[in-house]
Amino acid sequence: MRQLSRRDFANRAVVAATGLAAATAVQGAEAPRRRSKIRIGVRFNEAWLNSKNDENLKFFKQIGVDHVDIELVLIKGYKESGLFAKADLRAFIDRLGAVGLRIERANALAPYALNALLNRPEGQKEIDNLKRIGEMLADARVPVFGIQACQAAQHVGGSRAGWSREQGRGGYGYPTFNLKRAQAEAPKPRYKVTRDQLWKGLINIYKQVMPTVEGSKTVIAMHGNDPPLPEHLGSPQIICRYADFERLFREVPSKHNGMTFCVGTRYESGEDVFEGIRRFGRQGKIVHVHFRNVRGTLPARGGYSEVFLDDGDLDMARVLATLVEVGYDAVIDYDHAMHLTGDQPLPKQYIAFAVGYMRALLQGL
Repeated sequence: MRQLSRRDFANRAVVAATGLAAATAVQGAEAPRRRSKIRIGVRFNEAWLNSKNDENLKFFKQIGVDHVDIELVLIKGYKESGLFAKADLRAFIDRLGAVGLRIERANALAPYALNALLNRPEGQKEIDNLKRIGEMLADARVPVFGIQACQAAQHVGGSRAGWSREQGRGGYGYPTFNLKRAQAEAPKPRYKVTRDQLWKGLINIYKQVMPTVEGSKTVIAMHGNDPPLPEHLGSPQIICRYADFERLFREVPSKHNGMTFCVGTRYESGEDVFEGIRRFGRQGKIVHVHFRNVRGTLPARGGYSEVFLDDGDLDMARVLATLVEVGYDAVIDYDHAMHLTGDQPLPKQYIAFAVGYMRALLQGL
């Protein structure tokens, strides 16, 4: 091998340095990052509507929230009849808009459609109400209309059998569900319910209501049963596993038939959360996400606890990254609030923590 002269060595060093500098410049220049379109939402109840000048609602906007997940009971008229006037929906939308908020998901409540869910003849009036609500939400361009499966608790007067409150780090309060305790405490159902009856009722509702949102920006979303138990409190439940969602989508095929992917409920069931996100996200079926963490599953522990976002079994950063991986671009919300010292009458401290945590995860993507 020829020995390099000092001049050859110097020339090669200059060329190498120039190439390295160019490569470093290319590598150092950040490629444009695709900003995630995922937004953060919150849930609230009637207690948030009682402040002067809606100061409590302004709190959401102050911590960086633009979207809300509501129950229809917040709209005038629904509590009394299971329906509301178009003018009352518009008034509520305008009230939220005045503080910079918009409805992302509007959720119907099972007690107002119980006869329909049980496939009783008298349920047709309830379905007609849901059809009218679907038309109004579509007209108002509300993205998600929640119509849920029948909860077993409805047949025992809304029983909370099996639930208790526990304490976490520093004494914060969180809810815990224990299946054995639920079975021991549960009252007997007031009437007999069959699985076939529930499926017929739900499919009948969906087949009648789905056409009211076809061609609009609104999607009907199923959350599923919580707790996700096929048998609970002496009655069956029908939307507890991924296969149940698949059946609903198959029975009522429509691009407007989607799901609220509740990370907590799906984990509680014992099925793989990440497989579920990929399975339904790639189908475009996930239209809303309840972004909460849980400790324990029903198959492994016979129960579970709903805890702080950073205090459960799930790696929530990985959950978010998987949602991004499948192209999810809608809203995530914390779903259930924990109880902190001094956090009364409204759980503002927990909400601020949860929203800040989610904002940090989004910014870290």
